[in-house]
Amino acid sequence: MPAHPGTWFARRSSATPTPRAGRSGNMSRVQLALVVNPRSGAGRSAEQVAELLAGPGHDVRTFPIDRAEEAAASGPDRLVLAGGDGSVGTAFAACARHGVPLAVLPAGTANDFARALGIPPGIEAAVPVATDPDPGRRTVWGGSIDGKPFVNVASIGLGVYAAEQAAPLKRVLGPVAYGIGAAIATVRGRAARARVIVDGDEVFDGDVWQVLVAASGSFGGVVQLPVSDPETPELEAFVLPAGPRLSLVRRAWGMRHGGNRGGVQVFQGHRIVVDLDPDRQWNVDGDVFDLGDVTVAPLGPVDVLVPRDGDPEAAR
Repeated sequence: MPAHPGTWFARRSSATPTPRAGRSGNMSRVQLALVVNPRSGAGRSAEQVAELLAGPGHDVRTFPIDRAEEAAASGPDRLVLAGGDGSVGTAFAACARHGVPLAVLPAGTANDFARALGIPPGIEAAVPVATDPDPGRRTVWGGSIDGKPFVNVASIGLGVYAAEQAAPLKRVLGPVAYGIGAAIATVRGRAARARVIVDGDEVFDGDVWQVLVAASGSFGGVVQLPVSDPETPELEAFVLPAGPRLSLVRRAWGMRHGGNRGGVQVFQGHRIVVDLDPDRQWNVDGDVFDLGDVTVAPLGPVDVLVPRDGDPEAAR
């Protein structure tokens, strides 16, 4: 029988493993609010994920992704999100507002946020971290783009075109779809006119292939922007000025290796305004939205659960 959203789910049997002791040596039951995005690619129902989490003797209450705010406000010890990067932003914002720690069970295509923080890939591999009474923690900042939360990157230009090309391929090809989408965007993408303002100062005004605002700086299944630090509230704006298409590979390489190489310009601040002419769509953690001119600000912080240092069982 399907579990009703918002109801507690607990599994008890003689075969149920005993909850692991924390560093203090005390056994702990953990109250978990599980938020599930059924559209993510892991192919597991909320009931199946709840079974995995309840196995160690914890109590699990399930919520759909559109009730993440209610989940965070329900008084759990932690909120557990089973979904992809787009869903993480929704859960992250709810946790930030209510001061609730966040555990992530990666269930998307790229799972860039989990990769950036060292969370094991896949639902089963990440369950020991989500259920550990005494896990490792990292205090993390995300971003808000005109009120829409994100945890990795938001971009205009080639990133939007790449996301649109990758979308129909993701379920079949997984993260490889992003590479194919990027290759098509390099050939067919169009430049945009952008004005970028960082903490009140205009830093760029001209034609661009791409403007990317980074929180964790992880995207595309493989890319990690080295100047982005999710544990600080500062955001980074990467500006890729328009120019010959043949230079795009060199400029993209510069972006991946610290920026300010191959013509890539990098700016850091707490409030980033991007004005576009004409208005363009934005790629926000892999999903495309009609946002046009935007203001981006830090969101957080949130304690995100990660494997304990030196604990192979938690990291497994």
